[in-house]
Amino acid sequence: MELITGLLTQDNLMLLAREVFFILLVMLPLLGAMAYLTLAERKVIGWMQMRLGPNRVGPWGLLQPIADAVKLMFKEIVVPSGASKVPFVVAPAMVLVP
Repeated sequence: MELITGLLTQDNLMLLAREVFFILLVMLPLLGAMAYLTLAERKVIGWMQMRLGPNRVGPWGLLQPIADAVKLMFKEIVVPSGASKVPFVVAPAMVLVP
């Protein structure tokens, strides 16, 4: 317990907050850019296939990445009845870690 209380000093918490801020400062614009690059890709593919691309959410479909993110946040995780739950859920992370 002393180790934990020793680590939770004012200086360490400020350092942690600063590091999290800089990580978010880099990651959030990258995530936003990837969302809108995906939107651009979907619009180009729609144009190539002579069909409408994503254009239903917001003006010119600009809110489509936000709608997709909200949909994914509330999507139910379905585990097949014959599968082991822990390996089924952990396997995608195991692929990305190495």
